[in-house]
Amino acid sequence: MSSHQITTLSEFLNHSGAKYRVFDMGRRVAKLCSDQFFNFESAQQAYPYPLQKSALFGVIFWSPTLPDKHYIWFLKFPLDEQGLLIQAARDEFLAMLLERVGKRILAATGSETIEDVLKDSPYTFTPLEEKLAAFNSKANKSLGRQPSSYYHNALDYFIGDKDLNDWQSLAIQGVADVAERLNEGEETQRLIEALPKLPERPFMVLCSFMEHVEPTVGIVEALSQQIEYELQQKEPNIEKICSCLRAASNSSACALLKQMVIKILKDDCSKKIEILAIISGRSWQLLENSQICKLFVERLAENDAGYSGFSQVLADALFMPGLRKHIMKALGSPKCSDNLSKRADEMFGQVRT
Repeated sequence: MSSHQITTLSEFLNHSGAKYRVFDMGRRVAKLCSDQFFNFESAQQAYPYPLQKSALFGVIFWSPTLPDKHYIWFLKFPLDEQGLLIQAARDEFLAMLLERVGKRILAATGSETIEDVLKDSPYTFTPLEEKLAAFNSKANKSLGRQPSSYYHNALDYFIGDKDLNDWQSLAIQGVADVAERLNEGEETQRLIEALPKLPERPFMVLCSFMEHVEPTVGIVEALSQQIEYELQQKEPNIEKICSCLRAASNSSACALLKQMVIKILKDDCSKKIEILAIISGRSWQLLENSQICKLFVERLAENDAGYSGFSQVLADALFMPGLRKHIMKALGSPKCSDNLSKRADEMFGQVRT
């Protein structure tokens, strides 16, 4: 195979003989199937989880003859207005890769050579600490590897086997491992019972990692109860509501999640831009529901950050695949408020399509 025939990273890795996995690193850490990734690379479909008009993903790869030796690249590519990969960026990246290592990257000597070959590339990035911890947890589980050495200490804490005030010794990686390995078992039930008793800081850290997994119905119910409690307070804890929303956002308990979001949107606390950004940035699929979408855009028009908050959050939501038609329909409704109409006209002018 000549170099000009390699047009995607998938083809490059396959031709080199490597095995690999790809994980989205944008909105949440999530595994991308090989067909999904190839179709994106080939500009046949929009990137499913764009963030700031970019595709961010981690690639972990290894030689079949050395299955315990893994290499990782974190890559970031620009997207066009339809969310498709800008192919000129892909081609520039591949040309640099082929020039530096040829088509047989696994023939390079040592992990430093392989992982550092792209260190000065404009298409690489370094994930934040929490994202990196979530990636490590998900990659290890996907590859059938054991969790980190910090896992059991964190698990003992979150299931109530340790003093709940003794959370300073918890490692971020251990908390990420706990979230990734939750299931329907006894340990998860004990964690559910401990959730309302947790100090605020470890509760929020655990929630930040649960957004990368699919929490059980029991966990979502416990999070919903926490939100109910906050909504009854004279001054709800906005940070805690946001944490609960993040933690529940990837749940398959769609009806429960819808009820949770509707209840929040009907409360004045949803004028807070942080809450609205979490709803559209983490639970964007709910905006396909006409009732939720209408409530959302009305609250967004009233948000406490003004027009700047409205335009930024709305622009981000409009870029998500499949959402634009639902949002534009809600904005064009004859029943929308004068305030919403004013905000939309500021952003789009008089014509909205």
